[in-house]
Amino acid sequence: SFGVAACGSSDDDKSSGGGSSAVPKGKKGGTVTALAAGDVDYMDPGQTYYTFGYQVAYSVQRALYYYNPATGQKQVPDIADGDPEITADNKSLTIKLKKGIKFSPPVNREITSKDIKYAFERGFSSNVPNAYTSLYFAAIEGAPAKPTTGVKPISGIQTPDDSTLVLKLTKPVARVIQAALVMPITIPVPEEYAAEFDAKNPSTYNENVVF
Repeated sequence: SFGVAACGSSDDDKSSGGGSSAVPKGKKGGTVTALAAGDVDYMDPGQTYYTFGYQVAYSVQRALYYYNPATGQKQVPDIADGDPEITADNKSLTIKLKKGIKFSPPVNREITSKDIKYAFERGFSSNVPNAYTSLYFAAIEGAPAKPTTGVKPISGIQTPDDSTLVLKLTKPVARVIQAALVMPITIPVPEEYAAEFDAKNPSTYNENVVF
């Protein structure tokens, strides 16, 4: 059997303290302590796929786009300099990058489109186990059907200049790809610094991340 019991008070029962006191209003500031069974999974933006990892990644690194909870569901450009240009056939996206955004030391140079290209390509490598690249970005031309040994170039990810990234697709799914450009896989990774870590399986870039 199933039973439900409840208790309360009437207006005449002042001694119970129930129901009559106003709820205090909240105030800005202070500290919230959260207890959880999990932790940050990876610092490597190519590997992280859990809430705490995302919280850290988006706090210390920058992706092409992000979602601002205060403004609804529209993507906000971060590294990107505006919305992607999508061709009429929905099979190509062109993303322009803002200038003047730099890596921290020891890389200490301006971010280019090649850094985002490399970030995508390493996400398709078995050395950098990624939980979603093959799901969200499989339509990119030249994307491998299964993880590659080492980081391999992907023909559909093109960088005509340092501030332009072009994604060529095999299917008319540009809008789907656009929605996924907020993912940490779009956080730039400098190949000249990360390649030695990515040559190991698994990659040790996770312990040597540059911001």
